Amino acid sequence: MKKSNTQWRTRLEDTISDDLKKEIDQFETEIELRRHGKMDEKVFAETRLRRGAYGQRYDNGQRHDGIKTQTLSYPSGDLVKGPDTAWDAPGMLRIKIPFGGLNTRQLEVMAELAEEYSEGIAHVTTRQDFQLHFIHIEDTPTIMRRLGAVGITTREACGNSVRNVTACPIAGVCHGETFDVTPYAQALAEFLLGHPDAQDFGRKVKIAFSGCKDEACGLTNMHDFGAIGVKRMIDGQEKRGFEFYVGGGLGAVPFQAKLFDAFYRKKNSCRSLRPSALYSRNMERNATGLGHVLNSWLKTSASTSFVSGCWKNGPN
Repeated sequence: MKKSNTQWRTRLEDTISDDLKKEIDQFETEIELRRHGKMDEKVFAETRLRRGAYGQRYDNGQRHDGIKTQTLSYPSGDLVKGPDTAWDAPGMLRIKIPFGGLNTRQLEVMAELAEEYSEGIAHVTTRQDFQLHFIHIEDTPTIMRRLGAVGITTREACGNSVRNVTACPIAGVCHGETFDVTPYAQALAEFLLGHPDAQDFGRKVKIAFSGCKDEACGLTNMHDFGAIGVKRMIDGQEKRGFEFYVGGGLGAVPFQAKLFDAFYRKKNSCRSLRPSALYSRNMERNATGLGHVLNSWLKTSASTSFVSGCWKNGPN
């Protein structure tokens, strides 16, 4: 753990929102509880993953140097941060960047963290996240505070939660887009973060926005929820809405998303997630993606009316 961690906590005390400050403080307490053997390793693994802190799975401190297997001497000995995951093993921190949008100060902080805590490289993922590797678990609260001070979070970057909300990488500057979808992606990401209706999924949920119906850059058809910006004239006025697709995904059994609503304008889009949570929590983990959920629903009686009623009005 870096000696500067305590200094950063004091320095950033007044720059982080109260909610985020409380959550990071809680995680820091949980780290101490686990370090002293007062929290179960499986419980701790779940809580750190919910905050984007990955371990090096099955890291038992052994490395092969090309000739023979060598054992690393970890300072914390046999302490683990999850099943078969050594406490001092190099970890990874995933950082959510809604629609991939960063300002200059956020980029500067990301570069500083990569240099100070990682190998000087910030990895950019296909879901427009950043990932920092070789992160020690005891340094993660300080990294979270430094990110939180510039409006970035790692919360729900892993686990059975709503992952980073993505958008077309050239949204806002694309000449062919119907309109800029980035404000909608940002608003939905903020609304869903920590929302009680989005905490009980059987599997992760992925959402994407695009402003171009005829271009594939937003990849909306391979997401659980995909929204493509469209416009219509209603009562003589031009209105914005979305072609709303559901049930897409990749994996062992890929699904192409199906059109649910050709002009979706609901303000409370989180209602659309409730049926997935209600239905998938009782299914096997490898069959709880929304594509699997939809297929299962469609095999049941009255499934169409159930899906329509839940998604448009919310369950009773």
